[in-house]
Amino acid sequence: MELVQPFKLALLKLASQEAARLMAAGEYELALPVALDAVQQGQALFKPAPALQLFPLYLLAAQANLGLRRAKQCEDFLALASWLAMKEPGLTTSVMKSQLSRLYGQLYAFTSKHAEALAAFAEDVYYCSLEYGPEDVRTSLGYYNMGKVFQASGDLDKAASCNDQVVAIWAAALNAVVLGLQPQPDRPGAPSGAPSLPVGRLQLMEVVDMLSDIARSRAAALGAGHVTVGEAHLVTALALLQLEERTRAGEELEAAAATFGSDDTERMRLVEMARMALRAMG
Repeated sequence: MELVQPFKLALLKLASQEAARLMAAGEYELALPVALDAVQQGQALFKPAPALQLFPLYLLAAQANLGLRRAKQCEDFLALASWLAMKEPGLTTSVMKSQLSRLYGQLYAFTSKHAEALAAFAEDVYYCSLEYGPEDVRTSLGYYNMGKVFQASGDLDKAASCNDQVVAIWAAALNAVVLGLQPQPDRPGAPSGAPSLPVGRLQLMEVVDMLSDIARSRAAALGAGHVTVGEAHLVTALALLQLEERTRAGEELEAAAATFGSDDTERMRLVEMARMALRAMG
């Protein structure tokens, strides 16, 4: 009998990983039954009293439902996760609170509750900042999500400020990792130690989509030739270089160079360094 519990835990972990993988690929129809099965497995394992181990399972089910535009079902699972977090405040980490706030923000944004969405995404930024720092790449998604809500509500200046923060965070990180340029040590929130990205390939692909969206937003607001559009193209190119997506990286680099001009020596220096990195890939 003592072997049964570890075996069930292993099956539960596999189900959770499969649900997360399917959602990362956008396969929400396939992910939902897997996520719901994981919830049922977890509830059977941790009865009679619901345990905090169910928290990530409830979030998976909430995310799958939201991906299928099922707001009520999403809200129900978020309420279950919130109840567990309130029941065990000492064991609920900043990362868990960030994940919960982010999903609430996405739910509120989907239902056009802009004020509630902004509050939830601000909490996401707060808890991510506590865990990683305000200028860590893992905090940047919260700024981006806030920017999307500001944009939807017509506050374009605040949306632009949020996008500026996202681009600045990723520029600093990718300049260090891809180009070998170290951030200034006195910059508040600058990461220390050897440069690395604390995100996986799938997450970095989502970052490329995020940066591309910012480039489009800037182009729509300021014109395709504006220097800030070029900055977004450049950072997108660096992310693509990290992914070894050579063709797309080259296209983004040339789009960036077209906006900077030959007299913009500092930005063109970064473009040339990125071109050298691209050529080095073969």
